[in-house]
Amino acid sequence: MTTEPAPAPTAAPATGRPWLRVGLSLVITGLALWLVQRQLDPVPDELEIAAWGLPAYLATLLLYAFLRSARWWFLVRPLGQVRFGDVMLVGLAGALWIVALPWRLGELVRPALLARRSGIPASQLLGTVAIERVVDGLCVCAAFFVAAAGAPDVPSLSGLYAACTAAFALFAGALAVLVVLARWPAALELLLRRGLGRIAARPAAVLADIARGLADGLRALPSLRPLVLFLLGTVAYWGTNVFGMALLARACGLDLGPLEALAVLAVLNLTLLVPGPPAHVGTFQLGVAAGLGLFLPPDVVRAGGSTYAFFLYTCQLAMIAALGIAASLRLRLGWRAALDLRPPAPARVPASA
Repeated sequence: MTTEPAPAPTAAPATGRPWLRVGLSLVITGLALWLVQRQLDPVPDELEIAAWGLPAYLATLLLYAFLRSARWWFLVRPLGQVRFGDVMLVGLAGALWIVALPWRLGELVRPALLARRSGIPASQLLGTVAIERVVDGLCVCAAFFVAAAGAPDVPSLSGLYAACTAAFALFAGALAVLVVLARWPAALELLLRRGLGRIAARPAAVLADIARGLADGLRALPSLRPLVLFLLGTVAYWGTNVFGMALLARACGLDLGPLEALAVLAVLNLTLLVPGPPAHVGTFQLGVAAGLGLFLPPDVVRAGGSTYAFFLYTCQLAMIAALGIAASLRLRLGWRAALDLRPPAPARVPASA
């Protein structure tokens, strides 16, 4: 399938209150670090790890990064002519910007950049990103429910279970919206313009444009086959992550099997749903501490858990940065260019009377 070249991404509009986002990020970071220090040391004095631990974990991170970018290709390939290498480079660069920018604003870099390189309309690519996020959210919730079934009855389990249930409801609702957009693309747009538009015309118009763009991407998927291949890639992606985390735990002297590592992964990703600062400083460590606390006593979390959280964070951050910088250089994408990228708004189409 071929598509017309997408318009060049336009400059992102200046945000009205950037100081508000910065302030909220600092508050969240400070609160998270305060909570973390009650359970583990973010930068432990002693970093004891088996000699094979770091090379083995970094190898799993390489595979993890490859699968994370490669699975996106199954969703974007049916949309038009696109090279696998371009999808990989854009995916690796996008991962860097997701980490580098607060509030996950980096999610907009991938569709905008791939639209510029492939000619696929950015509105369609936004639909594939929405599918990714919803599927990942449901996978994280399912992983927690499976792992929590084998967890001991600790005080924090009920709170985490409630948080995961709320997150599952949120992602299930998002999935329902995607299904509605795919089956009845004009219905939601019309509802937003005629319903919400009576109260707040401008937000309603923006949401209607977003809904139409997502619907364009969902309708462009010709069959279930790309989705099935994407789901298989997603299982491999998360499975590699669990294996690597369990491997690193062994190297740090923690007795964590695959089920326990799955629980730590799920709790960590639930914590990262909280909008936060660049590089997830504080929220990442808080998620690891909460996950380890389900299975390990506080003194073990304070000792070996601190080392584990430190290497887990620094290795992941270093791998994302190294691969992302290399991909950005290959794409000739600098800081200013990345910050100026955003998917172009769909052309306005007046709602029918």
